[in-house]
Amino acid sequence: MKLLFWIVGLPLLLIAAFFAIANRESVSVSLWPLADAVHVPLFVAIVAPLYLGFLLGAGAVWIAGGRMRARARDASRRAAALEQENAALRTRLDQVAPGQPAAGLVERGTHLPVPLP
Repeated sequence: MKLLFWIVGLPLLLIAAFFAIANRESVSVSLWPLADAVHVPLFVAIVAPLYLGFLLGAGAVWIAGGRMRARARDASRRAAALEQENAALRTRLDQVAPGQPAAGLVERGTHLPVPLP
């Protein structure tokens, strides 16, 4: 993944740097609610909306993924609880002598694991 970042990211960074160097002329940008025009370099007038759009898109994706992240956290907690329960049941099962029945060792609603070879 890091290699892919450098393969894609470095050329894009160089292109952006060359673009900024080549487009330093000042342009007048007037926004409707503002009374006065703002004078900014051309590359800022082009790159700033792209950056703002990226941030807004990233925020929208992060908000949309909130439900999935919550489900993943819940599943992780449940898996950890089941692993602890499994370990406790294995410990209790190991304490039973081989000739004795295991009845009464497991709480109601749970199942014994498959016997290990």
